[in-house]
Amino acid sequence: MLRVVVDTNLLVSGFISPFSYPREIERRWRKGEFVLVISPGIIEEVNRVLHLPRIQQKYRLTESDIQVFILTLTHQADCIAGKVVLKGIAPDPGDDKVISCAVEAQADFIVTGDKRLQQLGAYQGIRIINAESFIRILKER
Repeated sequence: MLRVVVDTNLLVSGFISPFSYPREIERRWRKGEFVLVISPGIIEEVNRVLHLPRIQQKYRLTESDIQVFILTLTHQADCIAGKVVLKGIAPDPGDDKVISCAVEAQADFIVTGDKRLQQLGAYQGIRIINAESFIRILKER
C-alpha cells in the first residue's frame, strides 16, 4: 500500500473545496486506496489554518466541522511520532516538516501544491508530486 504525505495546503483544500483534486485525494484516502501519513506538526498546522478567521468566515466553518476533520485525521491516518527533524531541505523552511514526516514514515510520495517543493522532484527516494499527478498514479493502479 502506498504511504503518502499530503501537505497542509492540500489537506485544507480537500476539506473546504468539494470539487478539487485535493478533495479527490481525500475521498480516495477514505476509500483505503493509500495510507495517509501525518505528523503532530502537520495536524497542528491544519488546525491553525482552519481556525484563521478569514478561512472560517469564507467557508462558514464551525468549530464542530473543524474538530471532526482534525479527529478524522488523527484517528484514521497513520500519525508518526515526529522524531525526525530535518532543516534546510525544502526551499521554504516551513515545508521541512512535510519532508521530515515523509522520511520518518518511509513514505512513497509527498503530494504538494507548492511548486518550489515540487521542483526538488524527490528526496531520499520519496517522489514529490502535485495532486493531479498523484490522482493519475492512483487511477493507474
